[in-house]
Parts: sequence; C-alpha cells; structure tokens
Amino acid sequence: MALAQDHKHDLKVKAAYYYYKKDRKLADIAETLGVSRVTLNKLLQEAREEGIVRIDIIDRENVTGVLELEELAKERFGLKNIMIAQPVSNDYHDVARMAARMVDSMMFDGIKISLTWGATLELLVDYLTGSNFIKDIEVYTLLGAQGSIGMQMQPNTIAQNLLKKYKGTGYVMNAPFMCETAEAARCIMNDASFTSIVKKAGESDLTLVGIGPTPSTAASRSKMRYDVETLKELKSSNVCGDICSNFYDIYGNISDNPLCSRFVKVSMDEIKKHKNVVGIASGDHKIASILGALNGGCLDTLITDQSTMVGVIEMADRLGI
Repeated sequence: MALAQDHKHDLKVKAAYYYYKKDRKLADIAETLGVSRVTLNKLLQEAREEGIVRIDIIDRENVTGVLELEELAKERFGLKNIMIAQPVSNDYHDVARMAARMVDSMMFDGIKISLTWGATLELLVDYLTGSNFIKDIEVYTLLGAQGSIGMQMQPNTIAQNLLKKYKGTGYVMNAPFMCETAEAARCIMNDASFTSIVKKAGESDLTLVGIGPTPSTAASRSKMRYDVETLKELKSSNVCGDICSNFYDIYGNISDNPLCSRFVKVSMDEIKKHKNVVGIASGDHKIASILGALNGGCLDTLITDQSTMVGVIEMADRLGI
C-alpha cells in the first residue's frame, strides 16, 4: 500500500536520523521503522534528493576539483583511467611517486611489465617500495639503448633497477638506440632476438611509457634525448612528441620522416595492442606531446599533474580537437 505523503516524510526524517546521526545498521533501521530494506534505501535516497539530508565535503586540498578534472579528461580523451597529482614541488617527483604507488599496488607473482625510458620512469622505479615476497616477474625493454645519453635515458638500466625491487628476469634489447641507416635498423628489428622480445612483451600486463617532449634545440644538452641535428630534422616534420621513439604530430599521426626509420624500437601499432599502456609525464614542455599521444589513442592510462592536464585541455580547446 502506498504511503501517505506526511507519513512518508516522517519516515525519511527518521531514517536519516538513525542512519546519519546514530550510525545504526540498515537492517536495524528497517526493523524499527517497519519497512523493507528496499523501501529504506529509497527513503534515504529521496531524503538526499529533497534536501532533507545535505552532505558537505570539507575539501581543503581541492581533491574534488582533481576528481572532476580526472572525469572530464577520461571522457574527453577516451581513457580507461587517469591519475592526476597535485604537485607540491612543481616538478615530476610528485607524478613519479603517484605512479610508483600504482605500480606497487598492481604487482603480483609472474607479472609481465614492459617499459621504455625517461627521467620520470627512472624516478618511478626509485620510489617503488618493492617486495621480497613477489617473485618471477618479467621485465621487457621496448627500444635500444645508447651510451651517449644520460642514465635516465637507458631502458636497460631502468629495467635492472626495477628487478632490484622485485625478483624476476629481464629481457632487454641489446641493440643501439639509433642506427646510421634505416637498413641497419631493419636488420636488427628483423633478428629473432628482437622479434622474440616484441612477441613476449605483447603479453605484458603493464606497459610503462615515458612521453617525450616536443623536440627543441633550446633544451639543455643534459636533458636532450637526441642530438641537435636529429632535433632539427624532427622539428621540420611538425613532430610534437614521441613514445618509445615513435614520433607523432599533435593529431597523433605517426611521422613518416625517413629519420624515424633509423630508430630501433617496438612500433606504436604493436604497443597499442598491449593490455594496459600507462603514460607518465608532466610539465609545460610535455603539454603538446601528451595531447598528441591522447589524440593518437596511444594510452589506456595517463598519470600527470593538475597544471599539465589543464594545459592539455586548454590546448585542445584552442585547436578545436
């Protein structure tokens, strides 16, 4: 039988009082009021909708603002997940810490992890808690290494440091990062030792990728991923960033500059097939490259900071994309 409106209102107030003020269990409240659990849930829902109950969230750190930004970004760019840090130090340490917490929480015996390179990935590994109880993990690198670049740019070193935190085996590409000719790069990438890693990496549970900035000759030499001539050539092709040395424009289109065929790496098409590709990047110099990666559908998950994500959305709005 339908409840009279005045009686229903009284029940809503009583239900709210017992539930929110007295912290009583739902089954106990339902028995006291003489209603079913289903009816009680409807009464509590209507009490909130009608303003009988008002819930205020005390948010001194603007956590809800970040949550709203995350939901906006997920919907706009079709991401499965996004994690946005509120930076304290205005550098990529906060993003690396957040990424490390995520990785630590996902670890299990036998997990397969693929990775690329970058300063933030190096920091991520440093911040991992690690565990002696998780074993038999497998770590795969997705591009070659080069002796002339900093240690943070060495995928093999990052893989080795990860295996110091968790027990397992590393499968690294013992190959140069960039060859003198496209033919030399193709020979390496057609070799069985390379293709076997590509195949095994394709079964990864987690793929961690850095997002390279828009090529610039203005960066300090210590922070350059590539030599000056390479950067000039990439700039001439409207490249805005790269993942695993797969260069793309602001719309996410992979560059066909002949220079790009000289890099020894797993292709973006292959990486997109991985189960969970997590991009980790932040900073004004990464805004365009993050937007290009999102437009190209390169990522399942993005970990960045608040100001960077706002910049990405603002750039997308300006460009109408």
